[in-house]
Amino acid sequence: MAGRDPDRYGAARAAGATLGEVVRQSEVVVAQRWAEAPAFDEYVVARGSDLLRTAWLLTGDERGAEALARATLDAAWPRWSHLVDRGAGSYDAELRRVLVAGYLHHAPRRRRPTTTGQTTRPPATPRPPAPRPAAGDVWAALAELTRQQRTVVALSVVDGLGDAQVAHALDEATGEVRRHREHALAALSGRLGVGEQELGGLLDGVLPADPSVDALLARPARRSPRWRVVRDWVAVLAGLALVAVVVGLVRPSDHGGVVPPPPEPTIAPLSCLTQAPPPSPPSTSAVPLHTRYDAVLVCAQTDEGSVWANSLPPDDAVTAPAAIDALVLDPRGAATHCAHLPTGPAFRVLLRTADGALTTWANEGLACNGWPALDSYYRALAEQGAGPAVDADGFLGCPSTLTGQRTSTPSAAVSGAAPGLARGTVLVAATACLHPAVQPQASTPPSFRAVRGAVLGGPGLAQLNADLARSGSRRGPRLACLAGPWTYELRARTDTGRLVELTSGCAREFAVDGRQRDTWPVSRETTSMLRALLVAN
Repeated sequence: MAGRDPDRYGAARAAGATLGEVVRQSEVVVAQRWAEAPAFDEYVVARGSDLLRTAWLLTGDERGAEALARATLDAAWPRWSHLVDRGAGSYDAELRRVLVAGYLHHAPRRRRPTTTGQTTRPPATPRPPAPRPAAGDVWAALAELTRQQRTVVALSVVDGLGDAQVAHALDEATGEVRRHREHALAALSGRLGVGEQELGGLLDGVLPADPSVDALLARPARRSPRWRVVRDWVAVLAGLALVAVVVGLVRPSDHGGVVPPPPEPTIAPLSCLTQAPPPSPPSTSAVPLHTRYDAVLVCAQTDEGSVWANSLPPDDAVTAPAAIDALVLDPRGAATHCAHLPTGPAFRVLLRTADGALTTWANEGLACNGWPALDSYYRALAEQGAGPAVDADGFLGCPSTLTGQRTSTPSAAVSGAAPGLARGTVLVAATACLHPAVQPQASTPPSFRAVRGAVLGGPGLAQLNADLARSGSRRGPRLACLAGPWTYELRARTDTGRLVELTSGCAREFAVDGRQRDTWPVSRETTSMLRALLVAN
């Protein structure tokens, strides 16, 4: 639920800004206006319409939205003074969390969606080519989503929140949030016949632009100042009593009691909203990045003059040591050949040390205007968020390829003249994985692509075994298709218990256990099967 300033909101939307940009600009305005903590009524007047719009997108009608928003405010009212003491982000996040919990667990289920109070036009017969979906079609498509998927669409696509914020609201992992969003966007795009880029504007268009908050101001019932004073004093006395009890329990005795050491201070997660120092010139070092930094985060610039022309990256930092070391953060002039890409301000790189100190690098100070750095950042983020293995043995998952570890080691026979994957080998289990690859010669700005994986069923295994029955791997020239936007990976177990890993950039021939001169060509049927299984999905 991002706060919106009405004047700036309308002006920015009229100027063609995206919904996410409008939300971020409005949050800055509201934060500046609320330098002092707002009263409850002030908050409802300023943010109530946004609360209603989000609730409306979740419930599908005006009555359900008002009931959900009112229940959310009723729950927040008794703790309002504590929320405002913690800062602006706390009550926004808390109200968002309560709203989502109320929808997921308490809101009544509806058999069919209802349209908003706005007049909608039924689709014409026959329908013209590529018509804009009517509001009723949009609500019907939303009704087919699960509650988690619908919530993720409302918070990420319409309200412009990052994965970490959505995950906090749903109390789920960021990986689950990404999966919900991918499935929901695919379902909505297929049902409504529009691209994912158009869904934000389409969903925003079926919602009322500025719903009235009069119904929200009538509740919750106001409590007298005297009762508030009594309540606060009771809370203070209870807190003092609790402190006295705790101090009495941990006080060292006269017989050599030991006072436990104070807890170590916790470092807040790295966020694009974190105050960071001005950008400094990037530096080169022979030591791995993870020895100096424990988290790296890319924050896109979307203000006027920025050359950013892509979706925002996931609001998650790269923290895995292997993923941090895979980042290409070379300073300007380090690369001799640069792709034909826009030059100018685009993003900032935040680097945090173990003690919480921040360093900021500007993309203009990096090689090739920072696009190789962004590409490797996207890949590291995808590999880091690939998720746990789907099988207890581990090999059936899609672990990160950044570590360079193989599932098996070459034997003496394999390292000699014998092929690594003999003809007639039988595979009893396998997983196909698709990892994003860094594209140093790309002609367009990179975008985030998640790691995809699927366990092969009986037909897929039969196809692989049919190829193995015809031919095994062969030693000779290096793998021909090394470069590509994706890296295909087959992780399999043979009937003898051997674990084998096959990698390729084109799914036509695979290197066996990472040896580029030991390759296994596959049939066109196998290539089509893998592409249909991973790329099409």
